[in-house]
Amino acid sequence: MTDTAAHTRLLFAPGDLRGAEAIDDVALVSALGDVESAWINAQAHAGLISSDDRAEAVAGIEATTRSLLSDSAELETLAADAESGGNPVIPFLKTVRSRLGPDASRALHKGLTSQDVMDSALGLLMARVARQTHARLDVIAEVLVGLSEDHASTVCLARTLTQPALPTTFGLKIASWAAEVHEVQSLTPRIDYVQVGGAAGTRAAIREFAGTQTEALLREFHVQLRGPDAALTSIPVPWHTDRVRVLNWASHLTQCVTVGASIARDVLIGTRPEVGELSLAATGGSSAMPQKLNPTSAVLLHRNGMRAPGLMATLTSTAAEAIEERSDGAWHAEWPALSELMGLAVSSLFMLQTMVEGLSVRPDAMRKNVDAASPGIYAERLNIAFGDRLTKAQVQDVIAPGGDPVAALKEALGQADDDLESYFSPDNYLGDAEDIRQSIIATINGPEPVSPGLLPFASRK
Repeated sequence: MTDTAAHTRLLFAPGDLRGAEAIDDVALVSALGDVESAWINAQAHAGLISSDDRAEAVAGIEATTRSLLSDSAELETLAADAESGGNPVIPFLKTVRSRLGPDASRALHKGLTSQDVMDSALGLLMARVARQTHARLDVIAEVLVGLSEDHASTVCLARTLTQPALPTTFGLKIASWAAEVHEVQSLTPRIDYVQVGGAAGTRAAIREFAGTQTEALLREFHVQLRGPDAALTSIPVPWHTDRVRVLNWASHLTQCVTVGASIARDVLIGTRPEVGELSLAATGGSSAMPQKLNPTSAVLLHRNGMRAPGLMATLTSTAAEAIEERSDGAWHAEWPALSELMGLAVSSLFMLQTMVEGLSVRPDAMRKNVDAASPGIYAERLNIAFGDRLTKAQVQDVIAPGGDPVAALKEALGQADDDLESYFSPDNYLGDAEDIRQSIIATINGPEPVSPGLLPFASRK
């Protein structure tokens, strides 16, 4: 390995590269710089520092950020230096100050604490990820709605506890997938991420140096980070150990992963050769068995689904362990768990979109499997229709494998009614499947869900 090789772990988790750009060290350094620059610009707009000091400080921040982003060795040095103070903000500021004169250096980070910067930077990353998930969920839902319409009348097996249950339509099944995706999108959380409380959440130092300009400074800082709409809202209070919002973020990310894993499990079953109902356009081969076409996107989605619960459990623990005005370890434990969840959410939705766009449906195989599960799948119908005339034992005799169910039913009822054949047609026992499917589609195609708080990053000079 060369001296400049980045210490990544992407080879351990194929597919994670899809989400790495949103939450890797480069993204975090960039966000740290954005937050510190926003604080400098806010001080200038509030009349607390000169335009020359503002320009010098911002230039120093930007030069440090560029240097770190262009040299993996510098980035690794920053990571090593972060150990002594427990966070990367401290060595980042030290590097920036090495480029500044006394006045600009004093303005840098003035009145803030490392948690203000780290929390706001993570919030910036989360807001950007949430915009990505919201947009991709919309595309995925649209693809699934189209597939549902195409297969509204495609009869297939409904399976419960892995066993054939009743006939249904694949259109309804896909609509149910779309409903899950739409619900996750509609629950995209408000990303009100700016943290500014000072050393102990009281803003004492900020009030000390800003005085009567404190409100103007705080307002401008929020506008710098959240955009002009922030000028119309109240200034949020510090939330140093109120980590419910972080749990809210994590819940959305976990839902993005989970919905992909759930749909992938259905696809994995359908692509089994012995089932043969589905196939994927994007498949992977085997290093040892050339004949294999593995449904790789579905496999990796399923894998992600098994990784997310542990991360969510960690963030639940860190929220419960948040004490006093800054937690001793719980705050620090959030960062890797939250960042990995962000990456999993982005990569899962990318792979989910790839999977559903490449999904091929085989109606003939679905019908074949329905027929193979007959006449057993009509037991419920026979019990409902003839429960007052037949015992359960008689119904079991009618649906016994290898027999003639129509003839057996006629004999059990003691009548020769030709209409009895309709009781063994899957098309005649779909209930309200199409009405339910259309209701789902109508809900998805209704007013576009609003994604509160997903404001674009705004940089005001």
